[in-house]
Amino acid sequence: MGRNINISRYCFVSNSVIGDYTSVGRNTTIINAEISKFCSISWNVTIGATQHNYKRVSTHAFSYIEYYGFVEKDLRIIVRTFIGHDVWIGANSIVMPGVRVGNGAVIGAGSVVTKDVNDFEIVYGVPAISKGYRFNQKTIEDINQLNWWHWEDKKIKENIEIFKKPFSKR
Repeated sequence: MGRNINISRYCFVSNSVIGDYTSVGRNTTIINAEISKFCSISWNVTIGATQHNYKRVSTHAFSYIEYYGFVEKDLRIIVRTFIGHDVWIGANSIVMPGVRVGNGAVIGAGSVVTKDVNDFEIVYGVPAISKGYRFNQKTIEDINQLNWWHWEDKKIKENIEIFKKPFSKR
């Protein structure tokens, strides 16, 4: 767990990394995920939930989880989900296992994300589809080069004004 993170009530986090200054809303589940710095994750979000193989005779987990006593070894397939820096994930969204969400992306409330999301892309819907980008390509490159999420706290504080208004390169 990173520093200065906020994890609200009734959350479940397992086998995951959460970066500095990330905020996680209530009732959120995060499994097998890497969440980068400065992310805003709303309430009732699920990231990286385990999938069930619907092509088997049964969709129940007894055939691959040791707990039930039918197999001697856990045979779950663990797929990591990656969330970039400064990502905003709206309430009641689901990010499926193995998905990569780029820096600065926005996922609208109630979305089901089944495919990778590019840096600063805005997606929403079921399944989530692209609705455009927060900035033009040049600005996206400039912000990624700025790499502000790795700045020391002092530098962020000294430059707080650039975070209070629309972005433009100096």
